[in-house]
Amino acid sequence: YISDPSEKMEVYKKIAAVSTEEDLEGLHSELHDRFGVLPDEVHSLVSMAEIRIICRKLKVSTLKERKGNVQIAFGKVSLISVDKVMNLMKTSAGRVKLNPAKPDSIMMETGDVGLKEKSEFIREKLTLLL
Repeated sequence: YISDPSEKMEVYKKIAAVSTEEDLEGLHSELHDRFGVLPDEVHSLVSMAEIRIICRKLKVSTLKERKGNVQIAFGKVSLISVDKVMNLMKTSAGRVKLNPAKPDSIMMETGDVGLKEKSEFIREKLTLLL
């Protein structure tokens, strides 16, 4: 997608530095203008930046994914609505659950899907908690 190694590193740094929705929109526009339609891999990187923004808003302390399972731990000062968590669990067909071992955490099952689908699933579910 980006052939020049120094430009590629510049883009990686910009993605890592995204901290607001405005930054994210600007970056997305810049990438599209400079390099054309974004491939799935770049969409996934941009989605991960968006997930970081959402996690910051929700006061998520950690988000770990391993083999199709995501564990999300909320900080002590998190302002998550219990009703929103319950609704998310209800509408997720069993794919979002409370973590019985850690009361400040929820678990999500993304299944065996690609990075694009996984990041979209996580972003979609976290957005429902805002």
